[in-house]
Amino acid sequence: MTEVPYDERGNLLFYVDGGGSYSYLEGDPYRLAYSMRPNVAFDATLTLDSMRTGQSAKYLIWRDADGHHYPMFISDLTVMLPLVTVRRGVVSGTWIVRKKGQNFGVALASDD
Repeated sequence: MTEVPYDERGNLLFYVDGGGSYSYLEGDPYRLAYSMRPNVAFDATLTLDSMRTGQSAKYLIWRDADGHHYPMFISDLTVMLPLVTVRRGVVSGTWIVRKKGQNFGVALASDD
């Protein structure tokens, strides 16, 4: 997957369709405009923000130091936890976006 959806504020979106995206953040309008950006690994320290329930699954929301939000699949959390230290809900690493079905989420990037 070479491109992934972000809203105009830099938040990774969990689900999009041809007509727009669906916000998971409280206070946002339900549908948002979005743009596709290159899917490149990035270094960030993320803080656990919340957990949400989508149409098909529960997922976590992480927030970076600049206030950008990133959803994460629970299955990617279970892969991440044995590999890194999470202290008081904060974790640092190199991240990449993955797609499962029609949904997008951040995951710890592999070393290879």
